[in-house]
Amino acid sequence: MIPTAKEINEIYDCVIIGAGPAGMTAAIFAQAKNMRAMILEGNQAGGQLKNLYPYKPVYNYPGYSKIPAGELADRMIEQIRDFNIPLMENSPIEDIVQFSENIFVISGKQFRVQAKSIILASGLGLSEPRRVGVPGESELEGNGIEYTITNIADWAGKDVAVIGGGNSAIDNALLLLENNAKVVLIHRSQLRAEQDSIEKLQKNNVPIHLGWKPSEFQKSGNGKVLFAIENDGKKMRLEKDKILINIGLKPNTEFLEKLAVDKNNKQILVDTEMHTSIPGIFGCGDAVTYPGKVRLIVTALGEAATAVNSLQRYLKTLQIPQEEVS
Repeated sequence: MIPTAKEINEIYDCVIIGAGPAGMTAAIFAQAKNMRAMILEGNQAGGQLKNLYPYKPVYNYPGYSKIPAGELADRMIEQIRDFNIPLMENSPIEDIVQFSENIFVISGKQFRVQAKSIILASGLGLSEPRRVGVPGESELEGNGIEYTITNIADWAGKDVAVIGGGNSAIDNALLLLENNAKVVLIHRSQLRAEQDSIEKLQKNNVPIHLGWKPSEFQKSGNGKVLFAIENDGKKMRLEKDKILINIGLKPNTEFLEKLAVDKNNKQILVDTEMHTSIPGIFGCGDAVTYPGKVRLIVTALGEAATAVNSLQRYLKTLQIPQEEVS
C-alpha cells in the first residue's frame, strides 16, 4: 500500500527502513502491537531474495524443504499488502535527522517522513554483486557473464562455470544441476557454504577447482566464453556457454555512513535487545552486528521481533505532542 501525502506528513510510531525479510517481519509485528508503522525501501520490496537471487533455493527456512528465494519474498510481500501496511518502494534514504529529542525525520529526494522511532533493516543497502575485476569481464556482462539467475530457462541444459564458494554460489550450482546444466565450480579458496549443500554438490560429481581464480575473459569464435584461471603460477583455459559469478555483494550504505550510530566495519552495532547507540533507533537483519551473529533469514526474523518488543518499551517512555514537524 502506497501511503498518501497526508499519511507521510503524520508522525509514525515507527518507520522501518528496508523491505527485506527483517524489515517486513518487523512491520508485521509492529502492526500486531497496534503501532502505526510504515516501510521505506530503496529498491523493490523483497531484499536480496527478490532483487538479486530470486531463483536461488532456500533450504534452511522452517516449513519448506526447499523454496526459491523470490517466492519466499513474494509470500512475505503478499502478507504486507494483505495487512495494508504502508510501503514506499524505490525510495532511497538520503538522510536521517533527529529533529527533536523524540522525533526523527527521514528524507529522500521526494519524501520526508516523521517518526518517534526507527528500525534499521536495510541489509547491505542498495548493494550490487561484486565483480572479479579482470580484463574482459565488463565487456561480457550480460553477454555470457551474469551475476544472478533472472530466468532459469536461459540456463537449462547449458555448459556453465559458477565462480564463488559461498552459499549463493553452491545453491545456484545445485539449482543449475536440477535444470540439466553441466556445471563446474571455481573458487579461489576453501568453500564457505553449508556442509549439507557442499555434500550435495560432491554427490553430483561436480568438478570443483579450489585455489583457482579467473585472470581474463573473452568471447570465443563460436559465441561461448573463453576464460583463463590461475593457481600459483599455473594457468588453465576453459570454454563455457555461460558464467555465473557469485562472490558476494558490494554494499552501498551511504545514508548509514552519515548516521552517528556506533558501527563495526560499516555494520551497525546493537545489543541483545537490538538497541543502537542512539535512543529510539533499533536495528535487525544483515545491517547489524553483535558478538555471535549468525547471518541467516531465520536469525533476521528473530532479531526483528526483538527490535519491535524493545521499541514498544521505548515508546512507552515517551510523551510526544502530536503536532507535525514544521
